[in-house]
Amino acid sequence: MATTAGALSQVSVGSTTASLSSAAATGGTAPYTYQWYRSTTSGFTPGVGNIIAGATALTLNDTGLIPGTKYYYEVVATDSGSVTGNSAQLGVLTMPPALSPNQFTQSPLLGVLDLRFNTDTVSAQIDASAGTSVFYAGQGVKLVSNALGGIPKVVGCSSKSDACIGFINFDIKTVAFGAGMNCEISMNQNCMYLYATGAITQGAQVCLDPTTVGGVQATGNSATVVGWAFDGAASAGQLIRVMLLTPSFATA
Repeated sequence: MATTAGALSQVSVGSTTASLSSAAATGGTAPYTYQWYRSTTSGFTPGVGNIIAGATALTLNDTGLIPGTKYYYEVVATDSGSVTGNSAQLGVLTMPPALSPNQFTQSPLLGVLDLRFNTDTVSAQIDASAGTSVFYAGQGVKLVSNALGGIPKVVGCSSKSDACIGFINFDIKTVAFGAGMNCEISMNQNCMYLYATGAITQGAQVCLDPTTVGGVQATGNSATVVGWAFDGAASAGQLIRVMLLTPSFATA
């Protein structure tokens, strides 16, 4: 009888660690032995190059991982007759690097407190001439081709087909952008404020909520994952900080 490896599951994950477990093998002839494998490439073939030395139990506490990186795990189970069975691969995304309690920099500017995001925030003019929507923090911005080589345009969250270059990072709530108005765009692992549309655990992955402008939820279509919750939210409507993924991972 063929040996069938058990299903893998994620127990916990940190910036540089991941704990996983495997269900026991079935079929074949007991007793079974197990070997874990890891790769940053989906669909990899288990072999010497991706073996996790010493990982031969049904549980794995993996260390030394790179923050903000997707890893794929697989277990090969072998029965007493040397018949093997491979588990389905499980993808695990480690959390981003440890963040400062205050993700902003503050410095005096001509006697006024200057409060700005400290990395990868760009100022840009937004083309809003195609619509009359009210735009919020958290709406995506895409690059639209024109004779000059492209202009930023605010896009809504109802479609998941527009690749974003970043997100509006301040809340104007009741003010509509006009053509050519200026705003700041968060890009590439910046930290910005978004609205929770439900309870969110601190450190959880968050997704754009296609029904709420500027909203994020803890679960949803994987194509809309935009980052990790820097703050927790007990209920919908709370403003939380989100550590963004590289914009190419996000759609709006």
